Amino acid sequence: MVDNLTQLPELLAITTMILVLVIFLVLNRKNKRLMQQLTESQEQYKQLQDEQQKLQKQFVEFRAGSINMGQKVADITQLNQHFDDRLNELENTDADSRLYSRANKLVQLGAGINELMEECELPKAEAELMMSLQAKIAAGKGSMPPLRMENEE
Repeated sequence: MVDNLTQLPELLAITTMILVLVIFLVLNRKNKRLMQQLTESQEQYKQLQDEQQKLQKQFVEFRAGSINMGQKVADITQLNQHFDDRLNELENTDADSRLYSRANKLVQLGAGINELMEECELPKAEAELMMSLQAKIAAGKGSMPPLRMENEE
């Protein structure tokens, strides 16, 4: 039993060393796992940063495109307003050409001289002229002259 007591400190030392070695191995393995997770996290972080930069570039491009598109829409709106104004101006100032355009349509639809005179308030000579011109056009012998000369305005 004395022998056992003298071996007790050695046994305790060996057990302690084995225990320390096991703890060291467990901690070392845990450290390796943590290092691997850290590396994976760093790679994911890098990928997310790259993706964020791509998205930021796309956002800047979309924003620039939408600003450009907004400017184009404004320009087209302004141009459309100009055309509307010009059309209204032409409609209000060119009553005679509207009258003759209407008379021409009536003739094409088969209206007679009396109907032209009544609907469009044309003199008989002008109504006959419209009928004659339309007959020539229908026969393929002529074409309707423009209502205005190009250099008039």
